[in-house]
Amino acid sequence: MVQVTFDGPVLEKPKTLRICFRKTGALRYISHLDLMRTMTRVIARVHLPIKYTCGFHPIPHLVFSAPLPVGAESPREFLDIAVLRELDPADVVALLNDGLPEGLAVEKAYFAETKLQAIAAAEYTISIHTPSASPEVAAFCGSLLQEKPIVVLKHTKSGDKDVDISPAILGVESGFDEREGDIVLRIRLRADSGSFLNPDYLLRYLSSQTGILQGSPLEEWYAVVRTHLYNENGQDFC
Repeated sequence: MVQVTFDGPVLEKPKTLRICFRKTGALRYISHLDLMRTMTRVIARVHLPIKYTCGFHPIPHLVFSAPLPVGAESPREFLDIAVLRELDPADVVALLNDGLPEGLAVEKAYFAETKLQAIAAAEYTISIHTPSASPEVAAFCGSLLQEKPIVVLKHTKSGDKDVDISPAILGVESGFDEREGDIVLRIRLRADSGSFLNPDYLLRYLSSQTGILQGSPLEEWYAVVRTHLYNENGQDFC
C-alpha cells in the first residue's frame, strides 16, 4: 500500500490539480454518477488536502470533464480538484491508483492553467458489428450522418421532443474494417455545456434509417471509444 503524508505548506489560494484518467473495460458500464461516487470515496480515503463543499455533510469538490456516455470507453478523461497544500502530483497519482478499481486508472496529474469549460468538442470512434456490414453500408451510414436535418426523439427537462441534432455534428468519417468485418465511424461532436450530444442518438438514428442494430445482440453490437477532447480552436484539450 502506498504511504504518503501531505504536510506541505498551506497555500494562500487553492490551486487546481487536474487528474487525467482512463475509464475502460467493465467500468465503461458505470454511470457518470457512479464515477463521481467512486472518485469521491477514493479521494476522501487517501486524505488529500482539497477543498470540500459547505453544508451539513461536506464532500470533496470535484469537477469532471464532459460526461462519458454509459458503455463508452475513454483513454483520457479529466477531473479537477482544488488543493489546499503544496504537494507533488506524482504522489497523488500513486495514491489514487492504489485505491481505484480495475478499469479506472490515473495516467498523470498536473496543475492546470485552463478550465474544463474550455472543452468544446469530443471525438468518438464507433465500431458497429452487424451481418450486413460492408464498405457500401459503411459509406451509406457516413452519408446519413452528414445530412440535414437529422431529427431524433430527445429527452429534455421539459419532456421528450423531436430535435434536429445535425448542428452538433462537426465531422464524420466512415470506413470498413475488413479484418473484423465492422463499420467504423469517426465522429466529432459538440461537447460544450450548452450543446453536448450523446453519440447514442446517432446510433439510434442509424438504426431507424438502415435497420442495423435491431437484431439479436449475439449477432449485432457496437463499441464506443471517446478518443479526444478539443477546445474551441480544435486543439487537443489539456
